[in-house]
Amino acid sequence: MIYDAIIIGGGVIGLSILHSSLLSNYNTILIEQNLHLLDKASGRNSGILCTGVDAPSNSLERALIRDSISRVREFCVKFNVPMRECGSLVCLWPWDEDTNDSRVDEKKFDGLLDDEEKISRDRLQQALHESHIAGDTDATFLSSKSISKIEPSLSTECRGAVHIPGETVVDPWLFPLAFATHSREIHNAKRKKKSRHDCGEDDDVIYTGRRVIMEESTFDEESGLWTIVTRKATSSEEDEKDTTVTFTARCVINAAGIDSDLVQSQASSAGSSEDDNTSLLPRPTFEARPRRGQYAIFAAPPDDIPTRPIQPVPSQFTKGIFVYSTLYDQIVVGPTAQDQSSRTDDTIDLNVANELTSHASRILGHTFNNKQLIGQYVGIRPGTTKRDYQLQLHTKSNFITVGGIRSTGLTASLGIGRHVVQCLLSSIVPPPPVEDGDEEEEVRQSMLNRPTPLPDVKELVKQYHQRGDGTVVLGGHVYKVTHPLTKLGWDKRSGIAAAGK
Repeated sequence: MIYDAIIIGGGVIGLSILHSSLLSNYNTILIEQNLHLLDKASGRNSGILCTGVDAPSNSLERALIRDSISRVREFCVKFNVPMRECGSLVCLWPWDEDTNDSRVDEKKFDGLLDDEEKISRDRLQQALHESHIAGDTDATFLSSKSISKIEPSLSTECRGAVHIPGETVVDPWLFPLAFATHSREIHNAKRKKKSRHDCGEDDDVIYTGRRVIMEESTFDEESGLWTIVTRKATSSEEDEKDTTVTFTARCVINAAGIDSDLVQSQASSAGSSEDDNTSLLPRPTFEARPRRGQYAIFAAPPDDIPTRPIQPVPSQFTKGIFVYSTLYDQIVVGPTAQDQSSRTDDTIDLNVANELTSHASRILGHTFNNKQLIGQYVGIRPGTTKRDYQLQLHTKSNFITVGGIRSTGLTASLGIGRHVVQCLLSSIVPPPPVEDGDEEEEVRQSMLNRPTPLPDVKELVKQYHQRGDGTVVLGGHVYKVTHPLTKLGWDKRSGIAAAGK
């Protein structure tokens, strides 16, 4: 079988592209080297859907975030993804202020600030300005007195804040899982219209536990087809040949996250013409820069849980450390932002853990300690040397790279999936034609308009505990719960999981 596209990488971005391509009637498959989807960076996100205020102005990142945010609510309702539309507070603290700088537009804040508060407020004013530019025109300034009324759990040290109403807290695992379950639902519905001979017994759109061997894969310039070589990720050198499976496709979409630069580099040799000095696929123009973000998870004090994520005034390099509550009544502090050379080192730094504990105590105004600490995790963000997403189309080699998707990947996933399919993939492989009375098109439209939503959390939690192996079964497929926040909430049956008792 010749596929329209093969996607490398089973994180949130790869799954979003798969989902969008199937909805556009492309014949696409996804290959993930890990045994489970949504592992690594995609299984370590915050679960906060931001609105792009810290993304560079006029960047592709900001544009795709805004596109995604405009469709988040509809997506969550359609697929029954738990969410809390709460907005966030960008707070200014005494320890963040520059006391030597008293510039502030007092007319803008007239009547909202006490005399003592009219100091070093230009950073907060800039945050409000950037929010409006990013599209959050409803963002407003709140005085310290106003904040104490809407977030009484917050420390009284807060000098003021910008309220960004568009930000949302979701279940960090179920949101991207909906891409996978619906993709398989679309595929299975279409499969019923085909003969068993056309599909095969093990036909699927998602293959896990398989490594793509780009060095052995080839691109034929004349036919415009890639032959992608894969092997079981767990195979030894002795049985490699027995586990080798090849796929043929008109396009390769590289959504390999932190390894996206390596995948393109390996593919560049596979895409060479007979003249060794000429490569149909250039080497990557960016380099992955792993950035570790450590999180600490605390049991929430009774009746003292912040509703909105609390964040500092962002810089051009980071949004800073958040303090927020999850849908499972956990208080999370993080992420940190530390550059490192390793793409895989996600060990817990105890010194950082202590700093996060102190930070939570300072922001929420009461002492947190190790007894309240119920979990920790580290995510490695697939950043690059560039300040924007690296979405690159290589028409000579029918190759698309989706790189540089930093910590905003979950937020922008809906926008990224649509952009890659409608703007990039369609430039290589025209959308399949649809004929009147086409049964497959009727199936696709039915799946688009009336998808099967995810089961309620209480049903998933019940199944999760009954199985006892950290998995749930949806649509006949086994899915490992890979995100620490979801797993911990389900283990303890806290927050929205409490109904699953």
